[in-house]
Amino acid sequence: MSHAVMDQQDRSTTTYTITSPAVGTIEVSGDAVMHFTEALWGFPERTTYALLPAARQGLWWLLSVDEPQTTFVLADPFVGHTDYGIDLGDSERDALQIVEPTDALALVMVALPMTSSEPVTGNFRAPIVFNISKGLAQQIVNRDEQYSLREPMDLSAYPVAEDGLRLS
Repeated sequence: MSHAVMDQQDRSTTTYTITSPAVGTIEVSGDAVMHFTEALWGFPERTTYALLPAARQGLWWLLSVDEPQTTFVLADPFVGHTDYGIDLGDSERDALQIVEPTDALALVMVALPMTSSEPVTGNFRAPIVFNISKGLAQQIVNRDEQYSLREPMDLSAYPVAEDGLRLS
């Protein structure tokens, strides 16, 4: 099946089977599949991902549909950073078909440390913006320079979710 953007009915009736080292083998509804209008930086061949809730509220898994070893943890940047903001340009709003602010979901990539002495960080300078209802996503450059590529995060601030995907 082509991974081009599908219409809403096709998205809701399509399912994918993804086997990921992070979460095992799962069935994913087409509604959870996001097409990136531009590839994630550093992953030019990957434009189709499943966005799935993780075991903590506000944390998400981003799994490549075509290469499931390519898996990221994403986080709601507003948890612990209530003053965080993103200013989308016209071209970004157009590409993501965002009309109202409520059409957009912004998440940041999380970098998990190699040792417990290092902090968990998030890339607040290059968040990923999703239009969930359209199945579109794009990584953007946040013009607000007060945040960094490695902004410290406290994952314990994200409450445990009953139904999120856990590491396998």
